[in-house]
Amino acid sequence: MINLDGRIFSPVENTENGTVDVSTRFEFWQNGDVFYADYSGGDVRDGHIIGQFTGDNSGTMLYHCMTKTLNLKAGKADAIFTKRDAGRISMDITWNWLTGDGSSGTSRYEEVK
Repeated sequence: MINLDGRIFSPVENTENGTVDVSTRFEFWQNGDVFYADYSGGDVRDGHIIGQFTGDNSGTMLYHCMTKTLNLKAGKADAIFTKRDAGRISMDITWNWLTGDGSSGTSRYEEVK
């Protein structure tokens, strides 16, 4: 199983209707097959993730955030985790908003060293 504990990620790709961008930082920690993250940066004032692994390299998560313009947003996502060069991890995420327009999208996050 992938270990996310203490790893920091940043988005490198995101669908236009997403809120995060390359200046958003996600700080993860993990307890067994459950993982968590706090995130901020870019348009995000404060955000949080709770998720669980559904396989050795896959997981599902719920997320919510407050934007800098004080919009409260929430969504759900499925992720595929891949070990990359030098032990870094990337996440390919398929997500959809549970608030607002209910739209969906895809993102790729890569570990920041």
